[in-house]
Amino acid sequence: MSGQTSGLATIDPSVLEAVRPTTLSKEQLLDVPEVLQPLFPWKGLQRGWSVGVSGGGAWMLTAAMLAPSLGEEGWMAVVGAPLINLAAAAEVGLRMDRVLVVDTPPAGQWGTVIASLLEAVQAVVIEPATRIGARDARRIGARLREQRGTLVHLDGGSSWPSSLDMGLTCVTDEWQGIGEGHGYLRYRRVSVSAVGRRSASRPRSVSLWMPGPDGPLTTAEPVEELATVRQLRPVS
Repeated sequence: MSGQTSGLATIDPSVLEAVRPTTLSKEQLLDVPEVLQPLFPWKGLQRGWSVGVSGGGAWMLTAAMLAPSLGEEGWMAVVGAPLINLAAAAEVGLRMDRVLVVDTPPAGQWGTVIASLLEAVQAVVIEPATRIGARDARRIGARLREQRGTLVHLDGGSSWPSSLDMGLTCVTDEWQGIGEGHGYLRYRRVSVSAVGRRSASRPRSVSLWMPGPDGPLTTAEPVEELATVRQLRPVS
């Protein structure tokens, strides 16, 4: 109506921000390890999301991230990733008896295979060698939202034709365990950064051991803080 304004337009934007929900219900989230919770806006992985994971340690990070959500009865499928190390994933808590390993589907059948798996398992991890078509991606996305599952891209989403809900990047900062020319690499310090769309748009990061001397996944000092401490130490 001419000369009138909407009541909504007169509300202070700060008021709208104040009444906006600040948490999601437990049913909308999948549990993640406590050390990874700062990466997620709701302290858990939102159901129905497509997440890209990239960098050195991407598979280990994925296994650690999904392990708590499988519990005693959940299942995970890994598709088209023949080089993953299942034994290493067990070290960060992933149950091997709850993982289905699926061979790489023919180029035109990725949509059918992934959509079918999303009906049967809680999470699907993929690493396509070729780009997935837009039609298959739409089909997968619809099934993902419908089943409220989780789709993880081990290539960071480079084979996906559209944006993902969230991306995690894993960078190895340090290895420990080798002595003076002998021994085995035992501990790895990594930095993980996260950024995404909508509620996940604010960049976040954590520094952790994966694995480390105190367990398979534990908090570590950020590399920049560690460097500062070392610089402040007196030289003997």
